Amino acid sequence: MDLPEEDGIYSYVGGRWQRLSVEGPLVPETDGIHVIYFRNSKCPGCRSFDGVWREFVQMHYSVVNIFVIQCKSFFVECSDSSASDTFVFYLVFETPQVVALVVESGYPVYIEREVGVLDAETLRSFVLGVRERMSTAPLDESGEEGEGIYIDISTKNWKKIVEQLKKLVIEGKALRELCDERGCKIVVG
Repeated sequence: MDLPEEDGIYSYVGGRWQRLSVEGPLVPETDGIHVIYFRNSKCPGCRSFDGVWREFVQMHYSVVNIFVIQCKSFFVECSDSSASDTFVFYLVFETPQVVALVVESGYPVYIEREVGVLDAETLRSFVLGVRERMSTAPLDESGEEGEGIYIDISTKNWKKIVEQLKKLVIEGKALRELCDERGCKIVVG
C-alpha cells in the first residue's frame, strides 16, 4: 500500500487512500478515535517512518479512523489549502507527527501527539491507548490565569480558528525549516 504523493488530505477507507475535499482544516466530527499522520514529502524522517505507518494502517484500519495530511513543507509549501490549514489547526511544526484525537458528540474532546520516527509498538500503544489516557487526564490543565491562548471551538468555524492561529503564532514571523534524518521542523522566530 503506497502513501499518497500529492499534497492533500486523505482518508484510508476500503483498503485504499481516498482524497478528501474539505473547506478549511480536517476536524473529524464522527465520534470515535481518529489518527492523523502529518507528513512532508521533503522530510527524510517521514520516509523512514512510512513503513511503520503502513503496517499500522493495515493492522488497525478497522478499529480507528485513519488520515494522512500531506504537504511538501508544512503550511509553507503546500498546493492544497485545506492540508495547509490542517497543519496550522493542529499546530504541527515538526514531522513526522502523529495526532490521536477522541471525538464525542461531534467535537474533538481530547488530542495528543507523538513526534518523530516511532517504532511499531510505540505507535500502536499511543493510538490504541488514547481513550484510556483521556479518562485519567486531569480535567483542568489551564495553568495560571492569563496563560495560553483561548479559542472558542463551540462555533465549529474551523477556518476562522485557523486564521486566528495564523495571526497569533505565525503572521509577521520569520520561518526557517530544519531537516535531518529524524525529521523536519519549522522554527518560528
